[in-house]
Amino acid sequence: MKQIRINLTDEQYEKLMDKLQNEAQTNLEHGTLSGFSMTIEEAFPGVSWLTVNMNGALDLGDVNWEIV
Repeated sequence: MKQIRINLTDEQYEKLMDKLQNEAQTNLEHGTLSGFSMTIEEAFPGVSWLTVNMNGALDLGDVNWEIV
């Protein structure tokens, strides 16, 4: 089985987890199930960034990723 691996800095990880936890709490309070999406954008090889969308977008900035 192949994997998509996205490497995050500690700061990016904290922002991601904060976003997911806060929005999950909002969903719980309002009785909604929004889910979330992650999008890797790549301008050209080596220049990529990650956006997470859950009740609004969070741009996590530059990321390194690979398919292994």
